[in-house]
Amino acid sequence: MLNDVTAVSAQLEAWLQAQSDQGDQNAQNAQGIQVKNLQSASGGYSNITLLGELHRPDQPQAQGIVVRIQPKGAAVFPDCDVQAQYRTMQLLQGSGLPVPPLLGLEMDADVLGAPFFIMGRLPGEVPNENPLYHLEGWFHDLSPQQLRQHWFAGVDGLAALARLDWRALGFSFLMPASGESALARQLGDYRDMLHWSEGLSGRHYTLLWRCLQWLEAHAPRHEAVSLSWGDAKLGNCVFKDGQLSGMLDWERPALANPVDDLSWWLMLDESLCTGYGVPRLAGLPSREETIAHWERASGFSAQDLPYYDVFSAWRFAIVMTRIGHIFSQRGWMPPEAEMDLRNGGSRLVELLAERHHF
Repeated sequence: MLNDVTAVSAQLEAWLQAQSDQGDQNAQNAQGIQVKNLQSASGGYSNITLLGELHRPDQPQAQGIVVRIQPKGAAVFPDCDVQAQYRTMQLLQGSGLPVPPLLGLEMDADVLGAPFFIMGRLPGEVPNENPLYHLEGWFHDLSPQQLRQHWFAGVDGLAALARLDWRALGFSFLMPASGESALARQLGDYRDMLHWSEGLSGRHYTLLWRCLQWLEAHAPRHEAVSLSWGDAKLGNCVFKDGQLSGMLDWERPALANPVDDLSWWLMLDESLCTGYGVPRLAGLPSREETIAHWERASGFSAQDLPYYDVFSAWRFAIVMTRIGHIFSQRGWMPPEAEMDLRNGGSRLVELLAERHHF
């Protein structure tokens, strides 16, 4: 069905009207609505994402919508769960963070063939990763002053997230088992993912196992814990008039050291330049400036950042083993490119291995 946008649009229209009939407050005024211009989104490989417009007879302007559908079979992550994504954004409504408005969740696969949710599109633009924003695109073309404004607006979003009272917001369900640290839980989850990815690709990723040994041996103790975005990067930020108007993709929320999101932010940016052998976009704030700004805005210390630099690169390299294998399976990259082994994440792990001798 998902290849037939007309059929999907009709199913979504019927579903929204049924939600309205049941008194769902998130779908009120749905009678007579139309879902138009539905199309697949570019980018993103862990969910099926459709973009479209919601037309209501009682509203003069259409509302941009995003439909996130849970993938079938082996995807990027072994535990993709649209219900967890929806719950995270639901708990963050009213937190002060610019998360998308939610229009409904459906766990019955009979509607579209898989569980899904609908959310509103936020105004603004997202920095492009393909092609790399370091080389071209609207973000690349900003003035140095505008680049700094956008960059620090995103970092302020990370700091605001770190300051949230995650217990009061209802995120205690993310707490690890009794006696297990937040870091140990994440190490275990990604260790399991690495095993899983190897089973699907038929490869053994030796360097990533050596990196895990280093991470286990050098894990910091007595860490502060805050709510982590899980994929904090420019490519998940929406900007409008230089301000942060959206924080997207809440697929991997976790409780973690507050510096975890900062390390991922810095690592993703570096992976898109150093990781692919291209120069970093001139005008972007330095690592040192970014760390100092985040510390001031969040109120937390970045003393554990050197460890989390390795931890973030390792996690990203594991994710890229899956994305690389998927690209090869679908014919998007030739098998000889070995994208699961040769990518921005794996390159950073190689450089960190030289620095830390693992």
